[in-house]
Amino acid sequence: MKKLLLFVGLVLAAFSTQAQARKLIFQQPKMGSMFTVQVWTADSVNAAQAATQAFAAVDSLNLIFSDYLPDSELSRLSQTAGSGKAVRVSPALWDILWTSRMAWEKSSKTFDVTVGQLTQLWRQSRKSKQLPLPAVRQKALATTGTQYLQFDAKNHTILLKRPGTKLDLGAIGKGYAAQRMLEIMQKAGFAESLCDAAGNMAIGKNPEAGWTVGIELPNQQGELLASWLVLQQMAISTSGDAYQAVRMGGKNYSHIVSPKTGLGVTYQRQVTVLSKDAAQADWLSTACYLLPVPQALKLAELEQSEILILDNQPSGLKTFTSPGFKKFFKEE
Repeated sequence: MKKLLLFVGLVLAAFSTQAQARKLIFQQPKMGSMFTVQVWTADSVNAAQAATQAFAAVDSLNLIFSDYLPDSELSRLSQTAGSGKAVRVSPALWDILWTSRMAWEKSSKTFDVTVGQLTQLWRQSRKSKQLPLPAVRQKALATTGTQYLQFDAKNHTILLKRPGTKLDLGAIGKGYAAQRMLEIMQKAGFAESLCDAAGNMAIGKNPEAGWTVGIELPNQQGELLASWLVLQQMAISTSGDAYQAVRMGGKNYSHIVSPKTGLGVTYQRQVTVLSKDAAQADWLSTACYLLPVPQALKLAELEQSEILILDNQPSGLKTFTSPGFKKFFKEE
């Protein structure tokens, strides 16, 4: 699930403590999107080497997590659905699927990585601009349900009980990758780094002021929210339909699919989440996008995260925030 672009800049006050340092930017296309590493340092050579290692880690994760690559570990696991065969999985796949199961439970079954058949069907519908036939949609719905994933912690195996289940990590995989990239940068000695996986950001330390992040207003052609966020040692992710909504049958549908209906949701909303790590921010932003506003606010609170919801209602744009979100806005 594609996340909205977040604009990132560096507070220039940092020059006062590190006259030799400067912001370095490294970019590579990964997982179908642009990934970026920003580093505040005077050591350009070692920073470039660390960034290269971070990008290489994303390539390794893509070989595990991709639902597009037929030979990825995730795809091979999906191919065993309904076979009765438990499959021993890599530490990374176990970790992200176990996290996804916990997310499913915490989100009242809203966040669901077993929706692969639904997302593939919805991609076809958005391309053809025709709603899927009810019988086809019901068949795809019958393959979903995280409760049908069986985890064996002792043997590190996972069993997909339901025939036809296809796993889709699109709402957590990029956040997971961003966090892994930041860990690599920090281990290499670059604590003052920001790793951006297509708008899912893992943010490290920064001298004095922190990193500044701007949030686009929904359906405003690149216009930013008036106040910028100042962030460090946390993660941010945004889910919304500003650029990927499609109109079918007289309704606007989001690219984000409801696991309950198998269709894109029809309301217009943008959700930004601040969390302790990027994988958590990633899944939370999707889950909170799908949940009713009161439940989304409660879930963010339970996960010790902050949330901003911009909801396009018939009466205009409505804003909902958790109590602590505003403290991250930059003071004028």
